[in-house]
Amino acid sequence: MQRIVPFVDHEIGYRLLQKLVVDSNTGRFKVPAVVTSQENGKAWWPSVHETCIKEKIPLILYHKHLSSDHLLQNADWLLLLSWKHIIPADLINLPNRAVINLHYSLLPAYRGVYPVNWAITSGEHKTGFTYHFVNEKIDDGEIFMQVDVPVRSSDTARTLQLRIDDKVFHLFDEFLDRLLDSDVRNSSLEAKKVKTSTAEYYSRERFERACRIDLKKKYLGEDFINILRGLTFLEDSKNAYFIDGDSGKKIYVSINLREEE
Repeated sequence: MQRIVPFVDHEIGYRLLQKLVVDSNTGRFKVPAVVTSQENGKAWWPSVHETCIKEKIPLILYHKHLSSDHLLQNADWLLLLSWKHIIPADLINLPNRAVINLHYSLLPAYRGVYPVNWAITSGEHKTGFTYHFVNEKIDDGEIFMQVDVPVRSSDTARTLQLRIDDKVFHLFDEFLDRLLDSDVRNSSLEAKKVKTSTAEYYSRERFERACRIDLKKKYLGEDFINILRGLTFLEDSKNAYFIDGDSGKKIYVSINLREEE
């Protein structure tokens, strides 16, 4: 029986863990442990702690020396489900089969952080999600499964993220079927590790710089609307576009969109 260790974070990580638990009861695979972040349950996404207690699955808070944890030693797959930490080489080499990451773009486009936001601010009409093998470069490994999701003109970063979440959730059984039928072995991934993507990388620093709206700059109307759409997320989010106020404090800017009924 194959052993799958999910690394879960955010809303979609919570939802996919519920599906993994249900599917594991069929005997197709086992979930020997769940890894989550220190922020789980302390931010805007739900905690997976109660799920693990109910299902009697050990819960591990992510740390740098995770590869030495005995619960991960015989894992076949490590699944990074909305995971934001860079996985070290010893963890990449740990599972019998592979580490696979879920990324919210059509890789190689928008490698890095905040890919949903970048898709909107860049004026894309299509994005999606990608499951890819993890190597030692960020969002660089060979693609395992990829699905398109349209970007609507009424989308904000939040509505688009939620629609991608739903698509990922509904196609998760298909992904699991492909995964469990795969004959990939960790020893066969050496070629994938030397692959170097030439696609542009979108860093956190670049994102933070892009959040400042220059009131002296001229924008096309469409570009300015896309900027506002791309960073409209939660009402109390500090990850938003801003202008500099007279008092020296940031004034956060968002947009409210609704389609005609």
